[in-house]
Amino acid sequence: MKFSKNVILVDVSFLDETVSDIKSFLGERLGRTLPDVDLPAWLSYLALDAGLREGDNEIQVLLVHGGEVSALPHCRPADLKELDGVACRTPLGEFAFSRVSSAGMAASSDLFIDLMHLALDSADVECLALVPFHRLYAGKVEEELRKCLGKQEKQKEAGRVVYFMMAAPQVPISCVTDSVLYSLSHVLGIKPEELE
Repeated sequence: MKFSKNVILVDVSFLDETVSDIKSFLGERLGRTLPDVDLPAWLSYLALDAGLREGDNEIQVLLVHGGEVSALPHCRPADLKELDGVACRTPLGEFAFSRVSSAGMAASSDLFIDLMHLALDSADVECLALVPFHRLYAGKVEEELRKCLGKQEKQKEAGRVVYFMMAAPQVPISCVTDSVLYSLSHVLGIKPEELE
């Protein structure tokens, strides 16, 4: 697989479940209906959190999903088939979308981890942002990151990986960690003080 300099690896089921939960829980708490997620806007915030800045960046977005998933019902655009092979430009650069299905192969968790390893092993990738399905397999991702980036010869590469999560990992990981909640809240129009 050919990778861009910047890769964002997203588990579609995690994104769908998390946005649904945020919209339901926080929408009720805040007393207003929260909008669907503008996917390019969210990815721009996520890329900023990963350290990218405005410019002519090429950003490859890999949307990992199970065979039964065909859409992101709480995002715009929503149809995964229509997103596949499409690109859009923002002030950060060009986001190129690819959907990667685990249908007929392995579980989506195994596919996510395999793609993560391929990107980590690629000399082309300078920034790798990871958004796994935390509730189901974040522990596996963290264990693989510790194994791979914990090796002495890989220490210098740890800074190019940004692991986005819902809660701090139980055991430290040798890479940059950040909360995915900030970028999602921002794109849903939730102010930081409303989260306190």
